[in-house]
Amino acid sequence: MRPARSDRTPLRTELGLIVAREIRLRLLSRAALIGVGVSVLVIAGLVFFPRMAGNGTESDRVAVLGLSAGETARAAVLLPDNDVVAGTPGAKPTEDTPFVVAVTDRGIEATAWKSSRLGELETVTSRVQLAALSVGPEASRTALSLSAVHDDSDRVARTLIAYVVVMLLFARITTMSSAVTQALMEEKMNRVVDLLLPKVRPLSLLWGKVIGAGTVGLVQTCVMGAAALGMLLAAGDRTHLDIVVGVAGVAVVWYLLGFLFLGALYGGVGAMMSRPDDVPAVTVPLQMVSMLTVFANLAALQAPGARWADVLSTIPPFSATLVPLRYTTGEESVAGMALSAGVILGCALLLSMAGARLFTLAVRADSAGEAVRRFFTTASRRAAA
Repeated sequence: MRPARSDRTPLRTELGLIVAREIRLRLLSRAALIGVGVSVLVIAGLVFFPRMAGNGTESDRVAVLGLSAGETARAAVLLPDNDVVAGTPGAKPTEDTPFVVAVTDRGIEATAWKSSRLGELETVTSRVQLAALSVGPEASRTALSLSAVHDDSDRVARTLIAYVVVMLLFARITTMSSAVTQALMEEKMNRVVDLLLPKVRPLSLLWGKVIGAGTVGLVQTCVMGAAALGMLLAAGDRTHLDIVVGVAGVAVVWYLLGFLFLGALYGGVGAMMSRPDDVPAVTVPLQMVSMLTVFANLAALQAPGARWADVLSTIPPFSATLVPLRYTTGEESVAGMALSAGVILGCALLLSMAGARLFTLAVRADSAGEAVRRFFTTASRRAAA
């Protein structure tokens, strides 16, 4: 039995020192600041460009039914930003005429083309009610009937937000995971690991780098999320703002779970690298997995409720982005999220222990292949014993 090392630093202290060092190196680095700045600019473009591009479009048309010519003219004066026209009996809203307001002796029935425009419809209807001199006192006190005939705006908005959230999560997770691999490889090539391992546990070194890089990525993700919320609030986009607020917490949780898994995986890969020649051999499979994840997410945007998406959302690393995507589109249940979280967390713990063992073996190995062979030889001996 191996004697205890009296000069070894406590585990908590080891982790704290390594995490603090990683945060100092990465949080305010030029690459990190540029990456966050570019992401914020992309978000700003997604929020404001459609509104800027739409400034030159024609005003929304309002078809009114049951008004006299004089009342229709008065409604046009009360609605200077809309094109008020006399509608035909039985008219329904369309994309070209998004609002239809019918005035009867029983009250007012108003219909919008999309549910996201019901707030505007209420304002339009109140102006038409003021113009409708034919509406008697009883009818004017009747509750307004507001409805929508084309109710896919929420689905479209959720699909768009799901795409943006998934792409940002994927970019953050893979970028910070790659940073773990790069840091481990550089320290091994510079022989820094030879100085650290006699004093620091391999698991502490691996998890310290994963937690440090993950914390930096979390701060960056929160900054981008806060920027998106602020821009939507400034733009007055209540439809997208409500969806983003509901998704923000889920996105943060799955960023952490996804990064714990991929960070441990990339850390194990970095532990195997002893020379620059090892980089292509061990990183190409990871790049292929990343591409498969992107394709799976793009396919799931078209059919988030498909059976294959339901199954794939429980398998890491696909679950790291598929679960937030399916939650945003309303296809993910709480039980499914809990199952996927348990699976990805368990896999992350197993990968971290395997990566720490590979790290120890790779320090004494001449190549990644030799480290892997030693790892499986040791594992088979322990299983046989």
